[in-house]
Amino acid sequence: MEQIYVDTLNTVVIHKYDLDALVLELEMVERHNAILYIVLAALILIGGVVGYIMVRRHKRVMVQEYFTKRLLSRQAGNLPYMSDSISKISNKSILVSASLSEELQSLLNNVKSESKNSFAEIVNDAAFIARYPYIREMDFLSPAEKLVLIFTEEEYPVKEIALLVGSTDTSVRAMKTRIRSKLTQSGCNSALYNKLKIINLKKK
Repeated sequence: MEQIYVDTLNTVVIHKYDLDALVLELEMVERHNAILYIVLAALILIGGVVGYIMVRRHKRVMVQEYFTKRLLSRQAGNLPYMSDSISKISNKSILVSASLSEELQSLLNNVKSESKNSFAEIVNDAAFIARYPYIREMDFLSPAEKLVLIFTEEEYPVKEIALLVGSTDTSVRAMKTRIRSKLTQSGCNSALYNKLKIINLKKK
């Protein structure tokens, strides 16, 4: 009888150990699963953030390309007209006369006027204003100055800005100085003013 009791007790003890081991194993599995869930959630979150950043960056690049292509197409459109006009003028006479000088000056004025019109068209474009709504507060800037401001905010180098607006590096730098001066004198929204890269880059 005692032997049966001992055997039964041993069996119960063994089962208890097995049960305890199973419980521990289940707890480990649960902890492991919890860690997996946390890691999975973190990966999903990171993936979402990366995706969001990539989409925003893609949209930003698309917007930049859109306006850049429009500007370059305008500049490219002016070149054949200017080249053809200069060729016609130069064929009239090899002597520099007052009349020839006036025609050249008139040509340059026409090209400048065309550029100004194209700049105004772009900065007044609904898509442009939607992308840079704060530009509406800056009526004191000319269309060309608005473009230089925006290109500076988008971190375009001076050489590229000069190419896009059909100017020289020196003229673009002078325009940036003029823009800063106008912004300072205008009493423009201080919160916006302090965020502008054209201002902060000068401070550094």
